[in-house]
Formats: sequence, structure tokens, C-alpha cells
Amino acid sequence: MTNDPTLAEPQPRWRGALDGLHDGHLYGWAFDSQRPDARVVLELCLDGEPFGSAVADVARSDLAGRLPGAADTCHGFVADLRAFELGPEGILSARVANTDAALAGAIARTQPKAPPRAAASRVFGDGGLRLHGWALDPASPKRQLTVHAYVGHDRVASATASLEHAALRSHEVGAHGFTLDLPLALADGRPHQVRVVDAEGQPLGGSPLQVCCLADGMRALLPDLPGTAADLVATYERVLPRSLGLEQFRTWAAQFDPTPATADDGPGVALVVVGADGPLLDATRAGVAAQTHRQVALFEARRDRKRVEPFAALLARALESGCEFVACLRAGDVLVPQALACALEGFALPGAELVYTDSERGGKPWFKPAWNPDYALASDYPLDLLLIRADAVRALLAGALPPAGPAALAWRMLARAWPRAEDAIVHVPHVLCRCEAPLDVAELAQRHAAAQAALAEVEPGAVLEAAPPIPGLPFAPRRARRPLSPAERQLGVTLMIPTRDHAGLLRRCIDTIARHTADWPRLEIIVIDNGSAEPETLAYFGELAQQGVKVLAMPGPFNFATLNNAAVEAASGEIVGLVNNDIEALHDGWLDELVGQLLRPGVGAVGAKLLWPNGVVQHGGVLLGQGGLAGHFGNRLADADPGDHGRNQLAQQVSGVTAACLLLRKRDYLAVGGMDERAFPVAFNDVDLCLKLRAAGLAITWTPYARLLHAESASRGKEDTPQKRARAGREMDQLRRRWGTALLRDPAYHPSLNLDVLSQAFGGLALPPRDRSPRTAALARPNEEYPE
Repeated sequence: MTNDPTLAEPQPRWRGALDGLHDGHLYGWAFDSQRPDARVVLELCLDGEPFGSAVADVARSDLAGRLPGAADTCHGFVADLRAFELGPEGILSARVANTDAALAGAIARTQPKAPPRAAASRVFGDGGLRLHGWALDPASPKRQLTVHAYVGHDRVASATASLEHAALRSHEVGAHGFTLDLPLALADGRPHQVRVVDAEGQPLGGSPLQVCCLADGMRALLPDLPGTAADLVATYERVLPRSLGLEQFRTWAAQFDPTPATADDGPGVALVVVGADGPLLDATRAGVAAQTHRQVALFEARRDRKRVEPFAALLARALESGCEFVACLRAGDVLVPQALACALEGFALPGAELVYTDSERGGKPWFKPAWNPDYALASDYPLDLLLIRADAVRALLAGALPPAGPAALAWRMLARAWPRAEDAIVHVPHVLCRCEAPLDVAELAQRHAAAQAALAEVEPGAVLEAAPPIPGLPFAPRRARRPLSPAERQLGVTLMIPTRDHAGLLRRCIDTIARHTADWPRLEIIVIDNGSAEPETLAYFGELAQQGVKVLAMPGPFNFATLNNAAVEAASGEIVGLVNNDIEALHDGWLDELVGQLLRPGVGAVGAKLLWPNGVVQHGGVLLGQGGLAGHFGNRLADADPGDHGRNQLAQQVSGVTAACLLLRKRDYLAVGGMDERAFPVAFNDVDLCLKLRAAGLAITWTPYARLLHAESASRGKEDTPQKRARAGREMDQLRRRWGTALLRDPAYHPSLNLDVLSQAFGGLALPPRDRSPRTAALARPNEEYPE
């Protein structure tokens, strides 16, 4: 042994190895010790002959101990061999491109090694408190593993790998995804190394990770930045939003819901409380007594041996007190100390007549949308802590029968304000009331009757029905349905289906539509042919022509907006429907449901519940702001899952729906200029169309009572070429420029909830929360206060 450095063994320039072969994927890593920042290009060989290439640029934190200290760990690779026609045998190897330097190891295709760690598990994060990944046991694919996260020797989070994960969807191995929610205490602005292991203590691929974030966001850390720098920080937080697990709601609320100082002056509020005396009523009294807004009076029913004071008399007594605002509580409703002070801020908006807030039951917050009449009819969501101007109640009662109970009062006031809802009905997006007592059967019946009466007043042709029970909900779900009259069933409906070849997809689409709409008398189908060339497709077009289906020839580059604009011009129906060729109708009545919802007052477009072939929800409406753009609700839910407070099973208004199945009136389509062919030739043209309808004052409705199958992108493929990615990037920029502010303030969503793309909607708490000022259902004006 010698210490003379001139006699030391020379180190090879290239390092790396093949780790394994699993499920058609070849795993390994490669590193250039002379250029640690470079990414090594590899030739993949079968029996020594190159057949493909790969770039070693995948993050592999397990390489940290094997590479020089200053090097990063992005030197792994995963090659999908299924894209090559290799045959079943041969020896796989890899070498650095244009050299003779081979990676260590060779793999016989007939005797593959055990799956490498990178193939069986993965964990990744963005530096925030939520880690995502998957973990499976290749020897027992149905087994669901448990994973743990450690900081030092402290276990800080655990989860069962049982969620759907997009990375595993094409492998058909089942649900093995997970989300690890780290504690809020780690969001202290300092770096923390997090080690993630399975139940046997084996580290997952990608572990360890580093977490470094601040709960209040970067803007709190850098509050005095000048304009351009502040805009850059805002853009960073918009593109990379952070979130926190919902189970940490109380800790989160304690940090972000400061209690205002006590105010002895201000408007008088009368709180009418119903329910029997006892511990629940004591809790309500205590909550009222703790209010920081001191101008409040509690009115309880007077009782004697024979009778309890009727609600009408109790309400009259409250109004006679000279209060400016009135609200009803149930025994067991506990207001947080700042509840009234915070809720009253809603009346500062011009035209505000009613203000409702968020609530909590059993420790679970109910983050509610801005005024959303369909969801309100289905759930009574505005009824928890609904404040009303006392003068409006006095006007309602003048010459009319008094309401029989709190539900009747609330729904009569909502019906009265409904026509002016974009100004009159205000949501204060804070959880201000804990509802400790469940609704009893009598109360559920009273609420149903009150909501039915309100709907009859606003929309006489509609009916409110009990929906199928949904386990775990604090309300009895309902369905607002509008039966079609004989005259309405004579309306012409034109369904427009763009296609290029893929005759099998198109045939299934049209066959299922025809099977489930046989009783629709004026249904027209237009197939928009974007340059089909396959003989089978051309022959099918001939069949379609004999069946009365129009085939509109539109050759040229694929432009979804142009194709549909041309088809709308050619459509004979008063109602037009945009339908993808990879759609399949699943049941009778789906078109009746969509048309019925479309014909309701003020509705501009309707979308359906779309399912992937594996039964997972592909489309539950469009959520604005996800990842700084827009995404779909419900992508981790199965068809039968309830979703947050039943939203996967209940009709509601949303800000957009996908053009894979979208119905609207032809006149509305033309009035807003149709789809924008230049700005959005392929993607986001449906979001832009829906937002134009919203800006014109029309609502967008999503209904789960029309269900269709959608094999998304089965015909057009994925955004997997440089040209497609460049076009997609341009469309993203266009959407942000046109609708930037609206993307940040979706009235159908909540500013306290997450927008990160790796978590489903309603899957976490926003960190920090976005603007929680009082709001209405009006769409934010485009690009108001939105930096480029």
C-alpha cells in the first residue's frame, strides 16, 4: 500500500450499471465523472447490437452515496422496451453512446433479475409537506404496503399504498399509490431530510428527500420585494402551489384564522336558536357568549308545561329587538369566537342580502362553493350560519304567512334573492360554525319541503326528488330534475364527432349513442372527418351515410376548434353537442338528462360524468387553477365514491366542462364566437368556451345522472412529441393571459383547498390559503391584478 497519489489507481470516466428488467422496462444509471453536470446518452443493445437509446437524467436519490459529494443525483434511466420489436430472447446491455464504455451488468431476457427498487416503489415531492408515490410487492401485486416517513428517528407520517396512481394506470397492477402528509411544524423555512421506508424498513426509490418550505409562503419570507420581483414570487407560488393534509385542519386553522379584537359597537345581530334545553344548547350559548362582536342577542323559545313557543313567534320577538341582522342556530351549533365579526364582513359587498359561511361536523370541515343553486338544492349547504338582513325578513313577512321553521325561512329568503344571486348571496369562505348535533328525520323532511317550495317558486317546471342515499353525509341528498315537455322533446339535437380513422372507436361511439337515444325524434349526428385514410374507416363512412349520418369532410392539420366551429355552422339542431369519438354512452336517458339541465333558466352549457374504462372518474367538471391552469374534478374517485360531501354524486354548477361531451344551445355557441381556432387549436378550447359563456352571464352545469365512458386520447395520442409539447405550452400561455385572475378564483371551489396537481381536488388544505375575502358566484374579471 502506498500514499503516493501519483501511483493511485486511475478512476474510470464512465460509471454506471444495469439494475434490472421489470414489466418491459429496463432500469439503470450512468455518470460521467469528468462532467458531473452532464446527462449521459446511452445505446441500448441486444446481443451487442444497438436498438435504441436512453438519457440518464432521472432523479435517483439512492445514488447520493455512490457519486462524488458535489454531484446531483439525476443520473438514472428507465427505458420502455415495449416500443421495440425485440423478440423474447437475447442479452440486454448498455454502453455510453459513441464509445466502447459499457455499463456494468447484462441481463438475459429469459432470466430477468428481481425487479429493481426503482420499479417497485417511488416517492417524490416538490419540497413541500406532501409526498406522493407508489409502492407494491411484485411477488404479491394485490398486497397493499404500508409506508412510513421519518425525520431523524421520529416517525412523522404513515400511509397505506392503496390509492389510484397515474404512473401505474397503464400497468394494470391495481391501486398502490400513496400520499404522505407531513406535519405543519416542518414548514418552518428550514431544510429537513425525510426518509421514506416500507414496513420492513427498506427505503423507497427516491428516498431520502429534502423538505424546505414556509407555511405562509415565499411572499411572507420576502414581503418587501419590488414589483417585478414580487410578481415572480407570485408566479412561482401560482405554478407550484403547496398543500397540507385535511386531517391537520385544526392546526392549520389556528395558524391562519386569527381572532379579531373584541368590538363593543357595530350592527346588532339576533340569533334565534331552536332545540331542546340541555348540554347541546349550553354549548351554543357558550359560543355566542364568546363572540368578539358584542352586539349580539340570543333568542330561545319560551317553554311552559304545555307548549313551546312557536318558531314564528320567536322570530317575531327577535325582529322586534331592532336588530339589523338575523340568523338561526340549532342547539349544538357552536360559533367560533370570530364568527359574527367575520361573517358580517360579507355585507360590505354591494347588494349583499344574505351571507353564509363554512361549517364543520365531527372535525371535518365543509368548504363550500360560492352560490351554487344546484348543489344547494341537493345538500342545503348554505343553511349553516346563514345571516339575513332583518329588513329583508320583515319585508318577506309583510302580508305573508310566517315561516314554520328555520329551514323554511332560509329557503324562502334564498328564493327571494335567487334572481339577484350574483350580488345578493355572499359566501364568507371561513369555517365559523361547528355543528355538533345531527339532523333528525323531522328536520330532514322540513328541509326537503322548504327546498322544494323554493325550487317551485324559482323554476316551476322542475321537481326535487330524494337522491339515492350516500353513506356518511350530514344531509339527505336530493336531485333537481326537469322533465322534458312533449314540445321540448321535439327540439333538434345535433351531436358532432370529430374523427380521423380508428373506425372501431367511432363505431362503438355511434352505436352506443344510437342504442341509448332511440326515442329522440330529431337527433342528428355529424361525423367530422379530419382526413381519414384507412379503408375500414372509409367503408364505415359509407355505412353511416346510408343510416342518415352526415360525414363532413375537413382534411388538414388537426384543429379541434376549427372542426367543431364548422360542424356547428352545418348543424340543424337548436342544441349542439360536442362529442369525442372515444366516448361510449352507458345508459338510456343520458341525453334527456343533459337536455333537461340545459333548458333550466340561466344554464349555458352542460357536461356529463365521464369514466375511464377501469371505472375511475375521468371528468367530474373542470376545476380552475389546478397547477396554475385547469384540471378535472374527481380523477382519483371511483364511479360510486361519494366525493367531498357528495360532490361525485350530486349535480352542481362548475366553471367549465370538457368538450368530450358538452351540450349547449347553437345560438349561445355562435353568440360568444364559438371556439378560438387560433389561440386554442387542440387544448383548453372547451375551458375558454365555457368561460366565455360564464362571462356572458350563463351557468355551466355538471350532472352525474348522465354517465358515459371516455377512453381519453385513445385516437389522438398523448402530448409526446416536441411539436405537440410546444403547441401545448403556447395554449397554456394563452389561457393564463386571457383568464388569469379567473383561474385563481373559481367560484365552484374554495380558496382554502389545494390546487397542486398531484393531489385530487378537495384532497388537501392550501398552504397558505388563497384570498378568502367575501365572494359571490360572479366570475372574476379577466386578468384583474394578474401578473404576466
